[in-house]
Amino acid sequence: MDGSTADATDSPASTTQSTAHTTNETGSLTQQSPHESRFIGSSSGVYFINTVKQAFETSIQQDESGRLPAAEETVGGEDDFAPSARNSPERGQAFELNISSQRAIEVSSSAQLGSLPAYETAQLMTIEYFKTWHPIVPFLSGAAFLQELEGLYQDPRTSRGAGRIPADRQKLCNLIIFQCVIAIGGSGLPPSQAAPSVLPSRSNLLSLVASLASRHDILTVQTLLAAQVYCISTLALRTASSIGGLLCKLLFHAGLHRCPYRYPQLSNDDRDLRKRILWSAYALDRYLCQALGIPVSLSDAEIDVCLSGREEIHGSSPHDRNGVPVLSRQGSSANGLPTAGVTIGPGVNPEMGTLSGGSAPNRAESQPQSTAENKLEVILANFVDYGKLAGRVMEVYHTSLHARAHDPRKVLFLRSDVDRWFNSMPEEPIYAYGGNGADEQIIRFLPFLHVLYEQLKISIHRPALSLPRTSPEFHHALQVTIRAAKRTILALERQAQLFWPGYVASIWMSGLIISFACQIGLYNTSQGSQEIMRCLDLLKKMGERWRSSQRCYAALSTLLSDLQKTLQRTRPGTPTADDTFARPAKRQRHDGGPGFEHSRPIMSMSPTSQPDASGAIKSVAQQKAGYATPMSANNTAEWDVNDFFADLSWENLFDIGDIAQDSDMQFFGQVTSVPGTK
Repeated sequence: MDGSTADATDSPASTTQSTAHTTNETGSLTQQSPHESRFIGSSSGVYFINTVKQAFETSIQQDESGRLPAAEETVGGEDDFAPSARNSPERGQAFELNISSQRAIEVSSSAQLGSLPAYETAQLMTIEYFKTWHPIVPFLSGAAFLQELEGLYQDPRTSRGAGRIPADRQKLCNLIIFQCVIAIGGSGLPPSQAAPSVLPSRSNLLSLVASLASRHDILTVQTLLAAQVYCISTLALRTASSIGGLLCKLLFHAGLHRCPYRYPQLSNDDRDLRKRILWSAYALDRYLCQALGIPVSLSDAEIDVCLSGREEIHGSSPHDRNGVPVLSRQGSSANGLPTAGVTIGPGVNPEMGTLSGGSAPNRAESQPQSTAENKLEVILANFVDYGKLAGRVMEVYHTSLHARAHDPRKVLFLRSDVDRWFNSMPEEPIYAYGGNGADEQIIRFLPFLHVLYEQLKISIHRPALSLPRTSPEFHHALQVTIRAAKRTILALERQAQLFWPGYVASIWMSGLIISFACQIGLYNTSQGSQEIMRCLDLLKKMGERWRSSQRCYAALSTLLSDLQKTLQRTRPGTPTADDTFARPAKRQRHDGGPGFEHSRPIMSMSPTSQPDASGAIKSVAQQKAGYATPMSANNTAEWDVNDFFADLSWENLFDIGDIAQDSDMQFFGQVTSVPGTK
């Protein structure tokens, strides 16, 4: 995101340009070969990692050089650390050149897409995907996906499992989407339920979707999005970002960056799908750009689409005698809310553009989606809100060095908007009229949104952690980030399945902050060691799925060992790190931050968690784990919330059900509900 070309060996002290309020974090450029370089921007946290590394290397117990891995090895994904040739970018795909007698050159490739699992296994994997990932990035049409998948397995040639099947462009796109969805869903299932051989090679996948990018129809865009989500789920962030570059231009070519309600030739179903596709791509782009420290691909200034799950502005406009909406050109405030504007007739604004094809639907069909339908994208809407705030953080702290300008007012507005976003979230489940799926769905993803919020807090205050340690800005930022790190740990501990790949960087950064604070003597080492061990427990769980988590685990273990040695020297008789690992977990104190008052038992509901069979069994398990038995505000036993997806089956996978119109809940200033597999 910045213009620095500082090498990994440069210490933070050599590149710091401090001001009275902040410091200029810089990125890192490494070179594997004379003509190949790898850049990781400052928003990834690479600069702060070197700050922590320097603090430990200058300590008296750090007597071995190179014990800690390079900062670039713990952020930026796993593309450069492929465990096998299968996922290596340069060796993952074989090319063959055929030169004819006329010297015509023909290039053939052996692209592989894995294998199809049994139909029953594919159903389980699909259900897992739509339970966990679809509410966050609902770019697929659930009904169309189900129809195409069943058609594939009902084909006699598929059931035989041998032979050649002629495939046109549409069939190839659908097959890529199937394999990506099944692979993502299978990663969240136990090995006994998932087929291990369905994962396509990332390099083959990139080659295939690139060959399809010559067209910009909706199916092609969905294919690239499915491939991008799959790469993100495997932490192949650079491959996902490369796909995102193609995807960005396809979105522009298809006009998806303009509100579909401006164009009467589109049906309401198409409009809804186009909005969900655009905002799914936007949210993923912001995550990738922040994680890699590179400029955003989809600029806010170029997008004029009403957010899915929020009020449709353009669709409520009056129509002229030809059925074309009379547009109301409205600006937006800093928080994304519309402001008053002037009404402009069609053809007046040259930026509006045109879409060809189709006929204008009647006025009833051109109305925006209903309030009940708006409820279905509440998680996507808030994921997009996070992306917008993350983009503002990158703009303030991580643009090119010559373009950075510290504006205290701008920073304060940013901080207040981050807090306002999270303060608008419900902290307790509110079940009116017997409950509804909207409330349960929001509560299910509160841990996910909570982690995003805490990481925004860390991103805003982390640059000040490289200031001189005598400055008040440093001390304030350290305490804010310690608090955010502790809440991140607690939020992740309360999830049954750690599905989001960004959790690796979140818990890694949290452990680094606590280690750094302990090392410089501004945080209790005994308490900090307990929290670092909790980070290690989470990294160990995630290490089964992402190899970068294993590298973070090894590095954080080294830092913990150094802290324990220091503590043992200053306090003889203190257990070492190995002894501390063998001891039972310390009884944890529930933080009183947002989303965790009254011990927040409901926060344990993850996107894939299941309700407990017995409250007594759960109480015993929590006591063994070192937790106090959660109590509600009226000192009663923990409220067992019925999981919205507990009874989800293949038959009712896309059956949303009726949502009561009188059980609405205000969420982010808008009426929202449970996202479904539309």
